[in-house]
Amino acid sequence: MKYAIRYYTKSGNTKKLADAIAEVLNIEAKPISDELEEDVGVLFLGSSIYGSAIDPSVKNFFNNLNVEIGLLVNFSTAGIMQSSYNQIKDICNNNDITISDDEFHCPGSFAGMNIDRPNEDDIENIKNFTRKFL
Repeated sequence: MKYAIRYYTKSGNTKKLADAIAEVLNIEAKPISDELEEDVGVLFLGSSIYGSAIDPSVKNFFNNLNVEIGLLVNFSTAGIMQSSYNQIKDICNNNDITISDDEFHCPGSFAGMNIDRPNEDDIENIKNFTRKFL
């Protein structure tokens, strides 16, 4: 099975999760600006909510896809809002991409809230979450 990891982050919180997934899968986590070059069985996509919406670069990532994705697995962090799952799911549905019902979300540090998140427990939890897809 071919796996890939792409993420968007402003603060580095989502990158921490992406790097933990990469450790389990033994592949490189790459920023969303690094387009997929070949079909992927499972894509782990990380993002967050900024001002009640995902960043436009995440939408652009989908607009520029020219490969097949078997399954998209969403992971996210947020300082205040819930996960990005519903917004990513809408984009997937519009692009005929199957999205897993399972997602990983944890708080991220933001403006003095959720200090030190994602923490060691969050990192271990996303590693365990990732192992379910192997």
